[in-house]
Amino acid sequence: MYDQPTSPSASFRPSIDVPPPEFYISLTRPTATRAMIGLILFVFAATFVFGLVVFGVWTGPVDIRVLYLLGMKSNADILNGQVWRLFTAMFLHIGPTHLISNLIGLFMLGPIVEGHLGHWRFIAIYLLGGLFGSVASYAFSPALSAGASGAIFALLGATVLYFFRFRENFGSKGQDILRSMLVVLVLNLVLGSTVAHVDNWGHVGGLLGGLLVGAGLFPRFRLPAVIQPGRQPLVRESNLTRQIGWVLLCLLLLFLSFWLATLAGPPLQ
Repeated sequence: MYDQPTSPSASFRPSIDVPPPEFYISLTRPTATRAMIGLILFVFAATFVFGLVVFGVWTGPVDIRVLYLLGMKSNADILNGQVWRLFTAMFLHIGPTHLISNLIGLFMLGPIVEGHLGHWRFIAIYLLGGLFGSVASYAFSPALSAGASGAIFALLGATVLYFFRFRENFGSKGQDILRSMLVVLVLNLVLGSTVAHVDNWGHVGGLLGGLLVGAGLFPRFRLPAVIQPGRQPLVRESNLTRQIGWVLLCLLLLFLSFWLATLAGPPLQ
């Protein structure tokens, strides 16, 4: 005679721990940042070669003749039509110390901006923000100048704004990043206003340019359609049309700023 088996009671059923859903942002590899670093190093090496070939000197990176011919910012020449100097000046550096300080900034900030925003947003902030820095220097500083610091300040401004806007989403880690970036920003602005031969107008212009460009390019994220237990990435919404429109608006403001500075007459040496 056999007894009919009965269902085990709930108290004897094995418990299965299901991890709660945890969402994160999938970061983009900083390939554009590395390419920008490589380009800056290539231009710096080119100043050595150019100085040696044209002038027979090994001091190309600190030789004003070399930097001038390769496109450093010169208000008089820009006023006479060499507008391209606003762009080329962003890739030249006056000596190894100047180069290393900017590369450190790019190495630190580039992966943050590119990682969270993506390749082309990083490029837009870097180039447009750097151009805003060049235009500000053209409008308010008569000195010859060069360097990527305007673009670096644009990345810094975009980083501060990004982590401020999403400060509640990133928790304590994001707030720590925000505080660190604010300290770096204040220290650099103070140093730029007190140390000789620093183009602080380029820094301020780059900072404002980075805030402006970044404000309209921050991605929007949403929860995935199917939520699963454990970690899974948030979905980045496609808003390409709006962001292209924002870049075009920033370009218009950049051209307007340059036109007004030219109309007013930039300071000349």
